[in-house]
Amino acid sequence: MKKYFSFSGTISGTALLLRTLFTAVLSIPIFIALISKWTSYFVSLGNFDLSDPALENQMAIQAFGDELAQKIADNPEFYLNDFLNSFTFGWVLIFILSVIPAIWFGLATHYKRVSALFFDQRKQVFLALVLFDIVSDYIVLSSSGVITTIVSSIGILIFIFLVFYNSKFENHEG
Repeated sequence: MKKYFSFSGTISGTALLLRTLFTAVLSIPIFIALISKWTSYFVSLGNFDLSDPALENQMAIQAFGDELAQKIADNPEFYLNDFLNSFTFGWVLIFILSVIPAIWFGLATHYKRVSALFFDQRKQVFLALVLFDIVSDYIVLSSSGVITTIVSSIGILIFIFLVFYNSKFENHEG
């Protein structure tokens, strides 16, 4: 298990592809935590007792949901700020702990593939790849249009290169 999370060894393009898919699986806890937080926030806006849902008036719950949806549509900034302000230390800790394995595994995976392709300059190439990833994420999230398409296309081309380019190693250990 340790070898999968360590920054040593090399992997093939096929292993990169499979490990990238597994990184998506490791991301499932963050989505579960996000849905749990989202649900607990909206349930807290109502005056409902979820310990026994059979006692609740389903029509009142539906009316509350419709009314809340209209309020959110009218003033989304208020509810976004209120949602963000409702985070406690426990929720932040849950989010951080659920995202660390996926990020660590993804970074180790890319380091191993970069090591297979650029063994002598692996640290510099890996740093450049991580910096490009951070900058491209910022660009994609903060802008739109042609620049987003170009940056996303470059990221896809880099991934395709990492997957399909043959390394000089025949046997990969990682």
